Amino acid sequence: MLDFGSTGSLGVTAISLGLVWLYLHLGRNEPFATGFTFPKHMHQPFVGIIRWLQTVDSAKALFVDAADDEGIVSFKLVMANVVSVTKAAHLRQIVCATNHRVVVPIIAHHIRKLLGDKTLLLLVHDEWKAHRRLIARAFHWQSLAAMVPTMSNSSDTFVSMALATSATGAPIDVYPLLKLAALDTIGLTGFGYNFGALTEGKNAVATAFEFLLEETSRRGFTETLHPTSMFYWLPTAANRRYHEQSNILRSALNEVIAKRMADQSGTVYNDLLASMLAAAAEEETVVTADTFADNVLSFLFAGFDTTSTGLAYTCYLLSMYLDVQEKAVAEIDAVLGTAAITYDALQNLPYMTAVVTEALRLFPPAPITTRTLENDLIISGRTIPKDTMIYMPIWFINRSKHNWGEDADEFKPERHLVKDEDETMPAKDRAYRTMTFSGGPRNCVGLRFAMMETVITLVSLLRRCRLSRPADAPPITIKISSILQVPENGVWVNVMPVAASG
Repeated sequence: MLDFGSTGSLGVTAISLGLVWLYLHLGRNEPFATGFTFPKHMHQPFVGIIRWLQTVDSAKALFVDAADDEGIVSFKLVMANVVSVTKAAHLRQIVCATNHRVVVPIIAHHIRKLLGDKTLLLLVHDEWKAHRRLIARAFHWQSLAAMVPTMSNSSDTFVSMALATSATGAPIDVYPLLKLAALDTIGLTGFGYNFGALTEGKNAVATAFEFLLEETSRRGFTETLHPTSMFYWLPTAANRRYHEQSNILRSALNEVIAKRMADQSGTVYNDLLASMLAAAAEEETVVTADTFADNVLSFLFAGFDTTSTGLAYTCYLLSMYLDVQEKAVAEIDAVLGTAAITYDALQNLPYMTAVVTEALRLFPPAPITTRTLENDLIISGRTIPKDTMIYMPIWFINRSKHNWGEDADEFKPERHLVKDEDETMPAKDRAYRTMTFSGGPRNCVGLRFAMMETVITLVSLLRRCRLSRPADAPPITIKISSILQVPENGVWVNVMPVAASG
């Protein structure tokens, strides 16, 4: 006869020993690289320092306060070995040493569900290089130049909506309007689809787009370990809605792609999809419809929140620094006058470009990026082992006194107009002191597109309006939302038509 008491005791013992083994082999937080600061007191078993990533203030305690004099700190993140660096010279070494990036498996699972197996965000090695080359060709300057009229039209519609919303003289939150404008622009320039978000409200495809973005954020970052977040096949209401909305968005995109791939009429389309199809044809590369869909979707999701968020912060800074706003207006008037915005004219707006660059330096929409070392790397005489994840905390890189000096936290667009002979940092390192668009071979492939869209929107706005900050406006409060940071209280400004601005 079985002794259930003894059997139960053995079971408890086995489970206890198993937990001890897991803790000793996976859950302990011990230094893994000689010579690097390791703030053990900030760690928790199994998850490491994850709780310090919840806010900008708590992240500062890790990436700045706990770092050594070189701006380097090592730690464990969900059992992964991680080293964070903030100094431009070190960043240059890292992004030039590797373009490899291993996404945390749980996050990768949700990204793959949303964007597909061939999204550039998850590809590595030769497959990444092939797809990256194809997409980079689609962002050639001639393709971008052809998109300028579309961006200008969307921007003008945004300005008209902003003026109409503020017609009573009350301040408005420009952030929601900028998100609608970004959705319209990115749909038209991505695959020729008019969401009509600004003028008609959200249609079924626009609703699906925003739902999937928010749902992926919830599953991947807010309720990560909940079974209903992980398993999309479970018969839950949330999963049913996810599949319904995904089908709506994918069907709309697949329909456009199928028509374009079959189109022999010679019709010219000025969007990313057309440029990708042309690039694939020129390279005689066989690319499936699903691959085109995955990467157009990646473009939509990557560019929607980042562009609108960056624009919102730039509007905030312009409303606070009226002297900067007036300098930008003067440059716009001198270069463009009343003429239409053109690609060539945009190249002659250095001050406006510097304003955007500086705003994105202080308020980078994506506050972190990572790489994974494929070989040992020596930084400042110390060795970081291969397979270590390198954390690049963009928010703190962009505001580092190592990179920008004592005025690193101040808004000074002029710093981006300094001539080389006035610089103290070696030329080879300068490009890495601002990492808003990442750096090296795996930088943001849509960098020039994003800058162009942002400058066009601001040019359209400042031609017709002046911005000021209401005295009683809610403070700018930074909220970490999945892989982005957003203004939690919105961005409230007074929008005054030029004729009434004095």
